Amino acid sequence: MNGSEAPLRRLNGRLQACDQCRARKVACDHARPTCSRCLKRKQASECSYTVGSVLQPRRRVRRQEMRAPNPPTPNHAKGSADPNANQNQNQNQNANANASAAAAAGAGASANGSPRPGYMGFASHTIVFEETKRSLSLLQGPGADPRLPRPCADDRMTPKRYSFGELPHIVRHMSIHVLTALSGQRNEQVVLHDGNGQKKTLAQVALARITRSVEDLLKKGPDGTGPDLEPIAEMICNNSAQPLRDVDDPQQWMDQFSGKNLRWESIGLIGGHLERLANTINSFWPYHVGWIPGEGSDDPSRTYVNYCIDLARHFSEGNPVLLDLHRRRTILVSLLDGDAASSCWYSHSAAVSMVTFMGLHALEKEIPYTPTLCSENNRRLVAQIFTTDKNCVAFSGRPPLLSRRYCSTPLPLDIGDEDLVADEATLQKAVQELDERGWNTRGAIYPATLIRARRMFAAILEEVMEVASGYRVSLTLDEIRNIQDRQTETLAGFPACLKYDPQDLSDPDVDVETVYARILIRLTHLQNMFLLERLLLLNGSSNRGNILLFSFEMLTLTLTLWTHKDRFAAMRRSFEWLLMAHAAPAGGILCLELLNPTLTGKHPGDPQITRSSIIQSLSLLIGFLDWVRPSAPNGDLCMDCKIIIQRVLDHTLNGSVESGSPWAALAYDFPEPLDFNFGLLDTFDWLHTDVQ
Repeated sequence: MNGSEAPLRRLNGRLQACDQCRARKVACDHARPTCSRCLKRKQASECSYTVGSVLQPRRRVRRQEMRAPNPPTPNHAKGSADPNANQNQNQNQNANANASAAAAAGAGASANGSPRPGYMGFASHTIVFEETKRSLSLLQGPGADPRLPRPCADDRMTPKRYSFGELPHIVRHMSIHVLTALSGQRNEQVVLHDGNGQKKTLAQVALARITRSVEDLLKKGPDGTGPDLEPIAEMICNNSAQPLRDVDDPQQWMDQFSGKNLRWESIGLIGGHLERLANTINSFWPYHVGWIPGEGSDDPSRTYVNYCIDLARHFSEGNPVLLDLHRRRTILVSLLDGDAASSCWYSHSAAVSMVTFMGLHALEKEIPYTPTLCSENNRRLVAQIFTTDKNCVAFSGRPPLLSRRYCSTPLPLDIGDEDLVADEATLQKAVQELDERGWNTRGAIYPATLIRARRMFAAILEEVMEVASGYRVSLTLDEIRNIQDRQTETLAGFPACLKYDPQDLSDPDVDVETVYARILIRLTHLQNMFLLERLLLLNGSSNRGNILLFSFEMLTLTLTLWTHKDRFAAMRRSFEWLLMAHAAPAGGILCLELLNPTLTGKHPGDPQITRSSIIQSLSLLIGFLDWVRPSAPNGDLCMDCKIIIQRVLDHTLNGSVESGSPWAALAYDFPEPLDFNFGLLDTFDWLHTDVQ
């Protein structure tokens, strides 16, 4: 293509980058005949602009180009197809062929309906063949060799139509089981509520659409009998086989998995919301769904979500809604089995696998970037799964599944959910009010605010884990202190609305969600600093004062949730995780301080830290640990921690035992040495060798 030709534009209206910049996923200045980046790399001869290149990034379908496929309705007979629907579908295919080809490529499916291998990066085995096909299309022109796949408008995926009776027995069984548990059915377990007056978060708006769709589908007839569930299940199965397209308009995007386009993964979100498995903030707000009294329990929740995921995966390779359901299941399993359980790790690994399969971990940074509900939702999902990965690593000591070195997706913008689901003008106004770093200037804490902050801390936590868990990875004390400085600078760069102040607890103008969000951010910061101090000590630092500072603040801040548990009642499901991730490690350090004192009088860095205040805090920690049920996922560990802390306090307050060894007193009549096996978080490691 020479410089006199009109510049190419993608379907979203933006200029198309050259093939080399697009393959490397870097910004291109679109200069003709050679862009400046290729000139700098001395690759002017290779700079080309190909029409319809198969390497073209996933494109969003513009509103005027979007045509939702017509799904089968519950009135269809099993195995039959509506000829009018087929005729409309063919018309839509012809009228929107270009947009359909892009959507099919983004969904990872070929023209004949067979699945493609999903995202394939620059180092994949297919990259050479894709470049070869592009070169041939330039030399020979389109259609020169009919045997070569042509990235043209006719390459549309035609999803297979399923007859319910022909599906595997297990699929039919799970489908009917899920539907009969919904409102108004024979095995009813779920009740759907009217959501008028509730907050208009993304989760609320999407769930309201889904619940209305379920109510319409399962509406009883005049005679009081329910509908035939098999045609409904068949319709949902065929909907689940349709690709979800990247659409700019938020209403059209949500239309793809609600209404007549209801899918198994969207029905699965009902199960996720039953257990409040949403973002950290909006999981505290009421939803449109709830358990029928006496029906709700952990087992139905797990079964419901598992069935919906298995059904969705039977018909789809992956999409953002299914990925979100995977993320929520990980939270559910962590609450039921514990963060260290293999079931939690396997569930999280499935979410990471889908992220990388879909290529969401490597979304390109668009300049300029025009956010939409679809694009921001993808960024949020990646950030949340990345953060979960790092929390699992810190808690269990296992290696990460998603490394920051390969996760280049930009951070989501700090935009409110109400703005994301609103009209384009409202969204653009919210974007213009962001500061240069992407934070909102309204002083509000949105779900995206916490997601951004925790994702930034998680990247630093991964560096800490690389040193703590990596093979032959060593850093000097100065390098570890540099990481500490970056952690402090990151916190300083957060907006003021995220900064915790002890006066927040007594301020009537600060709502409980805001206080909890600030406590969570502060605890995350303290944990990173605590782990870095542990690394400093392990690498030869002689200053033990700072780790005592961080331990005391981390413990007392976690205990704030316990001492104000009535106010934080909506957050109680997170107490056990916060207790084991923050309070227990800090308690181990404070126990060691009581056994081998390094502090005389008051701590120079914080006069509140005295031997008496440490004993008082550990006494409260015993009560917090005792609050955890023995049957809870971490019940055994909490009981062991409580026994050890009690013995340390007994020794400290009652004086030395006859043997003169505090370790002997701790070991007396103790069943087994306490063994977290959680790496840097295991601050009771002084028991492992001395007791034996």
